Amino acid sequence: MAKLTMPAEWAPQKAVWFAWPANKTWWPGNYEKVSNRFAALISKISNHSRVKLICTESAQKDAEKKIFQSCPLLDNIDFIDYETDDVWCRDFGPIFVFNENGNQEILNWQFNAWGAKFPNWDKDNNFPVKAGELLELPVHSPDIILEGGAIDVNGAGMLLTTEEVMLNPNRNKGLSKEDYERYFAEYLGVSNTIWLNRGLHNDDTDGHIDNLARFVSEDTIAIASVDDPASPNYENLQENLKILQETGLNIIQVPLPDPVYFEDEMLPASYMNFLISNDLVLVPSYAQEVRDKEALDIFKNLFPKHTVESFDCSDFLQEGGAIHCLSQQQPEV
Repeated sequence: MAKLTMPAEWAPQKAVWFAWPANKTWWPGNYEKVSNRFAALISKISNHSRVKLICTESAQKDAEKKIFQSCPLLDNIDFIDYETDDVWCRDFGPIFVFNENGNQEILNWQFNAWGAKFPNWDKDNNFPVKAGELLELPVHSPDIILEGGAIDVNGAGMLLTTEEVMLNPNRNKGLSKEDYERYFAEYLGVSNTIWLNRGLHNDDTDGHIDNLARFVSEDTIAIASVDDPASPNYENLQENLKILQETGLNIIQVPLPDPVYFEDEMLPASYMNFLISNDLVLVPSYAQEVRDKEALDIFKNLFPKHTVESFDCSDFLQEGGAIHCLSQQQPEV
């Protein structure tokens, strides 16, 4: 098989993919508010990148109406008639890679709803094949479970992930780090994997890297941090920070927001769930004026050539994710 490589998120993008929240049982009691926020997110991204919006034909009128409220022109949005099980396109959507000839191909990792935590995932799991058919691109289907939010690459041979997710028996029982690294090398062009330990407290994904630590350049990693030893995230983040500091890379700490709760449960709120979309970097915010501005200022320094803006993800977080979890970028050829 030809050698495949996955570009970094800051590489030029042809489109950003999303799945419309058509199922009104999601975000119970808050669907209308969330779907309107989702429409505003689509609108903002579409000003900087083309959007591929997975949405059944029956739900498209509702989606168009809500998006139109904040985006008078829909010319930069393509609707794809397909029914998904959920909205977290980062984890089940197509991962785009390049072969050694510079042609684009699709990876179809297997998906099982984060270790069978939820009852339905077949439609989500089958979508990358559908995307390959629509785009007329070759599709590779490695026979292992892997979510897009579990990995982050710098486009130059390095990958970030966590042991908590990858070595969890609810994904691929029996696979070792060495086994995964062979897959990373073959399908993503990775020669150096950085293994962090555990992710954020109460993360349904079991600790996805895209809520914890991310490459912001080939040699710089931003990581969530917290100063309070009483925080349930303190020990995990200190362990991970030590691992990163030993890599020799530039490490930037981004303080977590103040704790966010839903029905007395602490949610995995993080500024690491940002999205890079061509000339835009969109950073989650949580209606916390001081903390949100602190994070935004850090990202403005990290991405001086981009427009860097905040987007309130307080409602999205009710179901455990934010901007990056909802999206999947398609690089430009």
